[in-house]
Amino acid sequence: MIHRATLLLALAVAACAPEGPPPTLPQSLGGGPAAVGRDPMVLVGQEVVGFFRNPQANQPAEAARAVAELEWLADTLPRNPRWQTANATGLTALQQARYEARSALGIPQNAPAQSVINGLSAASTAIAANNQAALASALPRNVFPVGPQAVVQRLSAPPSVPSAMQAAFALSGGPSGSARMR
Repeated sequence: MIHRATLLLALAVAACAPEGPPPTLPQSLGGGPAAVGRDPMVLVGQEVVGFFRNPQANQPAEAARAVAELEWLADTLPRNPRWQTANATGLTALQQARYEARSALGIPQNAPAQSVINGLSAASTAIAANNQAALASALPRNVFPVGPQAVVQRLSAPPSVPSAMQAAFALSGGPSGSARMR
């Protein structure tokens, strides 16, 4: 009986796993040269926490970057073999944070993670450079249906993503209790 329950639980978890290859993190995200030799999950997690701990208004480039990194974490962390033993509550909160961020920015829940990551990463760069043409091409309507200006407006008043901090707290022990995201 216990084996059957274990098998059913394993199948349920596998059914929730994202399909296809994990998304890649653009070089503009994830700490750049500072990431050498560090676990990218922890490094990106620290950056996400740094933003969502105290989000600042009128910093849409930073908000776009944080949401792109949150998106990457939510899609990548559950697939990483090293992190498969991470706190289940934290993994669930991470998925909830992704849902909250997408809802706040008007991003469809079924949008491909890589498209969201690439769009927000490129938008962050375009916003910082005040390049409206690059911003328009970074946020295509099939992924960002509210349009570039509405996305920037929503990023300027940082989206409420309370689950991001819940996930960070629950995952702060890392896969084996040694890594720290906080």
